[in-house]
Amino acid sequence: MLHEIALTIGLASNARPVCSAAPRPVVGTVCSPGGRGKHPAMILLGGSDCGNSMGRTAGTFAKHGYVAISVQYCGANGKAPYLIDVPVETVGAALTALGHRADVDVKHIGILGGSKGGEFALLAASTYPQIAAVVADVPSPYAFMGLGANDIPSGCSWSRAGKPLPCIAPDPQAGQQIGMEFGLGEPVILRALYDASREDDPAALKASTFTLEKIHGPVLCLAGNRDAMWNSPAQCGDAMKYLRAHHHAFADREVVYANAGHMFLWATHGLKSAVTSYRAGGATVEFGGTAQGDVDAASSAWKLIWSFLGRALGT
Repeated sequence: MLHEIALTIGLASNARPVCSAAPRPVVGTVCSPGGRGKHPAMILLGGSDCGNSMGRTAGTFAKHGYVAISVQYCGANGKAPYLIDVPVETVGAALTALGHRADVDVKHIGILGGSKGGEFALLAASTYPQIAAVVADVPSPYAFMGLGANDIPSGCSWSRAGKPLPCIAPDPQAGQQIGMEFGLGEPVILRALYDASREDDPAALKASTFTLEKIHGPVLCLAGNRDAMWNSPAQCGDAMKYLRAHHHAFADREVVYANAGHMFLWATHGLKSAVTSYRAGGATVEFGGTAQGDVDAASSAWKLIWSFLGRALGT
């Protein structure tokens, strides 16, 4: 969730993608497979690094036949400095940018987001009917609290038309416990904060849940059963229950990977690329999972993603 890492993954061809800075007001990178004709397209959203990490991944998607645009949605060039009240219209601007390109098939645009970016992807797909497929990696189907300086919970994450969208507030007692763990240099399991916050107020949870039934395409929700950042298996489960209850007319799917943590999707270069924790000050924040579990899950998940997108969008 914090400073997500995007690595080059499973290249489909030897062709060199054509990449450039995304057109303003979008901050990010756009990559194309090159050649003639129109291609399906993907919008890529990173986690609480605000999307900084996804530029290289755009090149990988281009190698698989997609025009791909990474989107930095806060912290740069006039964007909100922190992950607070980020406008959903940021994704709308990326859709507009793709729509202006002669090499994009506008009827086949998907979105992929991880962690807070997965949360944002589900919100954006619920807002914009142009999005025809969603890959939500360790996401949330409801809006959690925003993240201010030093990733301290503050305000709400998202806004629409200049107004903050409802969100789940942090549980005070759990927040104090997390603060003590940081202060004592103990292992920090942020999942405890998110679990307690989600369970505090059923009315707030309902108000913060996205209108997933408005998504105009299938949803693939991926989780790790040892995610220590937040409860991605339960959150994927809630997304699938909501979609079924609202008779979503697409082939939605949930996959939970054994021994995988919050960062499993990016463990694409063997054990050296698996990140199961990170240092923050004097404490260790746990992503969860094992290195081998993350590597195994990444291998399986990317095969599934390419298959899923191939069916939903084509290449």
